[in-house]
Amino acid sequence: MTTARDVRSVLYATAILFAVAVVGIRGLFLWIEHRNAIGRAEASTRDLALLVEENTERTLETSDLLARQVIAYLRAKGSVETASGALDVHEYLVELTQRSEASEQFLIVDKYGFTVSTSNSPIPLRTSYENETWFLALRDGAKTYIGDPIIRQGTNEVLYSYSRRIDDLKGVFSGAVHVVLRPAFLETVTGPGAESEKLILGLWGDDGRIIARTGLTPAQLNVSLNQSRILHPLASEPMGTFRSDTTADRAERIVSFRRIDQWHVIVTASIPVATALSSWTTNFYWSTALAAIILTAFGGLTTIGSRISYRMEETQNELQLANDNLAKANAELEKALGDKVVLLQEIHHRVKNNLQVTSSLLQMQSRRFTDPVVKTAFRETQDRLRSIGLIHDTLYRKESGGLIDLQDYFDRLLKELSATYGASDRGISVELEAQPISIDLERAAPLALAVTEAISNAFKHAFAPGQGGRIIVSTARVADQIEVTVHDTGKGVFGVKETDSSLGMKLIRAFTDQLGGTFGIEAHDGTVFRLTIPAEG
Repeated sequence: MTTARDVRSVLYATAILFAVAVVGIRGLFLWIEHRNAIGRAEASTRDLALLVEENTERTLETSDLLARQVIAYLRAKGSVETASGALDVHEYLVELTQRSEASEQFLIVDKYGFTVSTSNSPIPLRTSYENETWFLALRDGAKTYIGDPIIRQGTNEVLYSYSRRIDDLKGVFSGAVHVVLRPAFLETVTGPGAESEKLILGLWGDDGRIIARTGLTPAQLNVSLNQSRILHPLASEPMGTFRSDTTADRAERIVSFRRIDQWHVIVTASIPVATALSSWTTNFYWSTALAAIILTAFGGLTTIGSRISYRMEETQNELQLANDNLAKANAELEKALGDKVVLLQEIHHRVKNNLQVTSSLLQMQSRRFTDPVVKTAFRETQDRLRSIGLIHDTLYRKESGGLIDLQDYFDRLLKELSATYGASDRGISVELEAQPISIDLERAAPLALAVTEAISNAFKHAFAPGQGGRIIVSTARVADQIEVTVHDTGKGVFGVKETDSSLGMKLIRAFTDQLGGTFGIEAHDGTVFRLTIPAEG
């Protein structure tokens, strides 16, 4: 006989299982989604860094080629000084500027740093560059130099430069070719959009100085990589990805970098961690709110069920104290028993509904994954919940005094599992050979879960694709024992041991121990799973 305390135990166990399922599974999903979001952001910054590297190499190679052509042109004319104010030199520089999308201006200066010719004007102003960093570096022996960023007045457009030294035939410094470049590829890669505005692409010297960067302002011209791990004395990786908060905006960012040793520069691509996790953060808040609502509702139902069971227990105690008046006690007992049946049916109905809600939530979550292992785990959990739900549904539909008719129960269970595993489409017939045997609720649940595992294993493993067959479930009373067998005509269990460490076998072993019974697996025209338990609990 099922007591109010037993009902409370089942109710509390169901509530705990439900809460753990909701919190644990959702927490696992959030962890996986967080890891995937970070992984996608890291992959994106690596791809962007590679793209910036390719554009930078192409721009610098083109600029160097054009600068060499200017030097060859000047040597053909005689010297740097002979080009001063020459209209044909100006026109030649204009033509070179048009050959490269990144070229903004070509400039030729003599060995003293004064302008000789420029693509901007046929008659250039005699401007001195003798104190510019790029000119000093070339004069002191550098062959090439990639200059610091320049903010164009009026438009705030960011420019940078590439310069090449000009030597005379004796190898003596005689001037320089200076190319002003637009980092247009940085803006092209980022493009419009809220997330793109937070994306930063940069070009840096290998000494840490800034050359060009998206979103660069006049106040940030002195930004450097000196505090970054990229320039750590022990750092020698040609490329890498890491998280850093030593960025210009002081936000924690995912940073990818690549070194271009040929030109002594470093390219970077970075995105804020908060931006990478924006979708995940929104999902986290919604999930937390939804889980709180579900748990609150389920907690309310559990409280109602607990109060009902306590009232049932109080009713039973009052009936026991009314033995001095048999007639009155019998009347009160009949009324209390009627109320008990109604209350028990209501509890079983609510438990069944809550298990169906849990199963539906698992099904919804499983659709978000394509991994067959994950989807199989969800389906197995749904099968276990469904087997428990059928028990409570059976008790709700029939006034059986807390006893489960195994013949009726296994008939419904087989239909459910056959539909789940597509038995008809796979050519698998399912048969039930059951004697009329009833057991109490306390033993019905573990027995149902053990048999569910055996039947599910038969559907999943017994039949190869395209192979049909039969699954026969039988129950019989042998002396003082109840014997349940699951026989499939599939490929058999040759080499399978009872000590199998799979979750299904662990559950079968645990439920068998709980029932005080034994089970075995043998190969006989397929696979035979045999579970024997005492007829009386």
